[in-house]
Amino acid sequence: MSKRLFVVFAALLVASMLLAACGPKPTEVAQPTEEAKPTEEDWGLMTFAPGTAIKIGVSSALAGGYAVYGQDMLNGVDLAIDDFGDLEGWSVISEGGDDGCEGAPGVTVAERFAAEANVLAVVGPMCSGSAVPASEIYAEHNIVWVTPSVTAVIVTAQGYKNLFRTVANDDLQAQVTVNYLTDELAVTKLGIIHDSSIYGQGIAEAVKGYFTEAGGTVTAFEGITRGDTDFSAVSAIMLEGAPEAIYFGGMDAEGALIVSQLRGAGFEGIFFGPDGLKSKPTFIDSSGGAADGAYVTFGAVGGATGYDEWVTRFTEKFGGAPVAYGPGSYDSATIILNAAASVAQIDANGNLVIDRLALADAIRATPFDGITGHLEFTDTGDLAAVSITVFHVENGDFVAMKKVDFGQ
Repeated sequence: MSKRLFVVFAALLVASMLLAACGPKPTEVAQPTEEAKPTEEDWGLMTFAPGTAIKIGVSSALAGGYAVYGQDMLNGVDLAIDDFGDLEGWSVISEGGDDGCEGAPGVTVAERFAAEANVLAVVGPMCSGSAVPASEIYAEHNIVWVTPSVTAVIVTAQGYKNLFRTVANDDLQAQVTVNYLTDELAVTKLGIIHDSSIYGQGIAEAVKGYFTEAGGTVTAFEGITRGDTDFSAVSAIMLEGAPEAIYFGGMDAEGALIVSQLRGAGFEGIFFGPDGLKSKPTFIDSSGGAADGAYVTFGAVGGATGYDEWVTRFTEKFGGAPVAYGPGSYDSATIILNAAASVAQIDANGNLVIDRLALADAIRATPFDGITGHLEFTDTGDLAAVSITVFHVENGDFVAMKKVDFGQ
């Protein structure tokens, strides 16, 4: 019997089990017949020998200015693995890959995970700038990935069927931002800064578009470079237009410096940013008090049953509360593990066999109630219903001000 026939038959059998709504317990794979034919879509099988540790890859920034987010993701995955336990008798571990929140290292991490036969799926990438180029690698190798943090619209617009995200996209963040600026804060003149990344510039341009449509005036639209520390020039340009508010599309490390230098240059207006700024240690604490009064948007978390208890366990295990993407990473890993258990089989040689396409289909077809809320995916891998919350920095912490629901 050919290896190809075995692969094809196993894929067909997994699909039929899903349609029949079989339970998650593995069953022995029968021998394929000579009549077995290739399916239209064959993503291949993952085969784990007895004693093999199954890995969940975590693509995130694990060094440098954004590492607080990346470690938060890794912690969330590790807690999910602890809570889930083994996968049908096979141990599960995490493996971090430092994508640096950039394209080239994101591709390197994707290639590394693709080369490892025991990687079940990936949580991440962390940033849109990593995800867009890395998505081609994951698609080529039919590797399922679930990201708790990538928000660029283009990511799911590419049409890949192996990716999912548990957060709202940047177009929705921009809508919430502009509505809050105009309706709640009565802002009519807005200066915009972005970090020239796929993520930062993308959401900044969306904010610019919606703000202009709402009748507001964009006094300046300027880009900076990630990693820079002197923003005196862009601060001067911003202040020339006398904006009532300044929006920064980017990450927390630069955001803390920008808000601090804007305040030092005399800006007394409103400072606003996206989810990339929602880090207490790297944005609020590092700003030296300048972030007080700032606003940020972030996918709503904390409303689900059991969230507070989960935070307590997370804090006890890792010595600190989740920063931003820990909860979403926990849910992402749990979704992957639940789906894997639902399609797992044992072959005649005692190996654990998981069909890659069946794994993706199970994630897409199965609603999940997690600690971040109800998660249900559309055909594109986006959430069918999402919530975004506007937070205000008060007394050194983020305080929820308004929650906006989409698709509820």
